[in-house]
Amino acid sequence: MNLSPYKDKPQKVWLSITKKLVEDYPLTTDEILEISLLVWDKIWTTKVGNTIKLSEVELTATVIGYFFQKLFAHELAHRYPNKWRGEQNKEDKDIVYIDNEKFSTEMKSSGQIGYKIFGNRSYNQDLQNNKKSNKDKSGYYITINFVGQILTLVRLGWIDEDDWVGQTTESGQASTLKKEAYQYKLIEINGEYRLISPIELLYGVGESFKKKFNQEGLYTFNDIINYNGTTPKVLLVKEKNKELFNKIIRSYNEQSITDVKVATRVK
Repeated sequence: MNLSPYKDKPQKVWLSITKKLVEDYPLTTDEILEISLLVWDKIWTTKVGNTIKLSEVELTATVIGYFFQKLFAHELAHRYPNKWRGEQNKEDKDIVYIDNEKFSTEMKSSGQIGYKIFGNRSYNQDLQNNKKSNKDKSGYYITINFVGQILTLVRLGWIDEDDWVGQTTESGQASTLKKEAYQYKLIEINGEYRLISPIELLYGVGESFKKKFNQEGLYTFNDIINYNGTTPKVLLVKEKNKELFNKIIRSYNEQSITDVKVATRVK
């Protein structure tokens, strides 16, 4: 098992540790995002029987996540055949770094609304029951969130096995991550891709307001950023999410953004 880099370290330094882990990782966050976007496009433009695009087929989130994992591993192996490969044995991580097992990485995805990530329902059961798992669940993770065919967030970080809140029985829902893992152990890889995220991911937008916003032609983050109307609720949501908007914009714009009003519409 990978020794946790956070062991016996106070929580106040966890984020610094995570940033160093990301810095040491063999792939840059830019390349991870590039591959993620490439793979995401491949999923939806792939044709079944050279006839039907997957975008025309109703796929479960689990299937989409599986395709993403396999295509990501394939792309890495193609680019760096002597460095990376996909999993071949049950004890392998989802993507294996051949030179140093420490950098081998698990991949997790979620198609639920929001930014949470879920593990198998057995995650943490082995730890709680003092059972040895075939696969080390501690180490580097690349995670994605999506809504339908829209990729909404890519992250890189380190998750330890005891970060998972698992089920005590073999039945029940999937395990979840502790809130500290989201706060300190996963780094967001932001970019222009996030601007087409649906508005229901914004703070202050529930199902009822989503419908009202849609009636005004507002469907995405970018629509809210570029909103010039006077509807109080929309302006409030725009203000409450300004920090998020600025963070996304800064990720692809070297100029420091002080006000979301200067953002230009994505073409």
